[in-house]
Amino acid sequence: MMMAIVCTAQEKNGQEKVTLTLQDAISLATDSSLAAFRARHTYLVSYWEYRTYKAQDLPQLSLTSTPVSYNQNYVQRYIADTNSEEFRSQQTLNSSIGLEVTQRVRVLGGTFFINSDLSFYKNFSAQDNEQQFSSTPISIGYNQPLFGFNEFKWSKKIEPLKYEEAKRKLLYNMETIAENVTTLFFSYVSASVSYDMASADLVNADSLSAIGRQKYQIASISKADLLTLELDVINARNKLENAKISLSRARFDILSYLGLPEDTRLELLLPDVPSQNVIDPQAALRHAMNNNPEILNMKRRELEAQSNVQRTKVESRFSANLTAAVGFNQAAYDFTGAYKNLNRQDRVYLSLNIPLVDWGVARGRYNMARSNYDITKVSIEQDRISLEQDVIMTVEDFNIQQGLINSASQALALAKDAYSNTMQRFIIGQADVNAISLSLQRQNTAQEAYINALRNYWLSYAKIRRLTLYDYVLDRSLSEGFDRMYGVMPVHRIK
Repeated sequence: MMMAIVCTAQEKNGQEKVTLTLQDAISLATDSSLAAFRARHTYLVSYWEYRTYKAQDLPQLSLTSTPVSYNQNYVQRYIADTNSEEFRSQQTLNSSIGLEVTQRVRVLGGTFFINSDLSFYKNFSAQDNEQQFSSTPISIGYNQPLFGFNEFKWSKKIEPLKYEEAKRKLLYNMETIAENVTTLFFSYVSASVSYDMASADLVNADSLSAIGRQKYQIASISKADLLTLELDVINARNKLENAKISLSRARFDILSYLGLPEDTRLELLLPDVPSQNVIDPQAALRHAMNNNPEILNMKRRELEAQSNVQRTKVESRFSANLTAAVGFNQAAYDFTGAYKNLNRQDRVYLSLNIPLVDWGVARGRYNMARSNYDITKVSIEQDRISLEQDVIMTVEDFNIQQGLINSASQALALAKDAYSNTMQRFIIGQADVNAISLSLQRQNTAQEAYINALRNYWLSYAKIRRLTLYDYVLDRSLSEGFDRMYGVMPVHRIK
């Protein structure tokens, strides 16, 4: 856990006190929360998928072997002397081993190969226990599908795009975590402020009730006013209990998300009033088009739909496969003889697959793939429009929120002064109960409005970062630091 960013203190009762700013909470969550762990390992799956794809372009070495194959059975034999067939007992022993190197040729979609093999055969039923060795020291060849679907060509377009999408998706998920933490942070702050206001309201209500009883004794206020003050005490006490429940829930939610112990005494520091930082909607839109993983997802979906159309189109007509190889081989009764006086070995295979009657199955698959491609294009265009609208509206909302924070701050200052003034006037008898209650209500409303304005501002900013994957403070794309932050990640070794 990255506790270096967190201010901690040990209480006398052993309870740990943690003081967090908003940025501290975000850093803690993106470093060690369960959501961050899940996001990183989701990326690791894509990382190893891409590594596997890249490894397939390298030469592949494989060993095949049948160490022992023993058979004892009756086989049907032709007897030339009697011009008849009969079953005879047979015991044979076979063994083989082969080594092959293959290399994919992505542009052509074929496979280049080099192999070598050795086989041994022994017949215990023959005279003198007949045995033979057969070797192919080397054979070089190439296998090429003709008129078929080139899987290698399309994977070269799609797989790198998938991996880049996974990288952007990890950044996107981390910004989603930051947005979630911002929500939980201000939920706890709001609950804390509500609890503090409810506590202050109860103290004020008790004080006003006591003052009211004194004023009632000297007939300065009516019985109705006194009852109203006493009712305010009851309402304030109930409000405090409800605020306590809300605070407990908000505290549990943020502690659970950050992975902190449940008995942690948490203190959150409210962010400062942000400086003026207007974001250009068109610039944010360009960043989103360059960085948002949804854009790469759209490109990948279109390529996959295109490849499916091409696949069904090719499979609806005839296909062929050509394999050619040249090498040397020999057979002998002893091991060394199998590698002497080698004979040239030439192999050429041509296979055809020609569909004659399929009752429209292939054409139906092609038409379905074509329709799916058209649907995908329409869906992609709609997703693009929705993303653009979301970015523009969020940026515009963010720019408006800065002015609302200033207004809310001014309103809060005025409400506090007004309440203080009304309280003084009530004490000297120049303000009635309704005036002091209304003034207190306005102060509480102004306090809540200020917290909500801060919440909306930072949530809008977090959402803009998530949609654009751009740091507007450092003025750079978040992907620029990807290799430094996530390039080397711990992996689980196979035991």
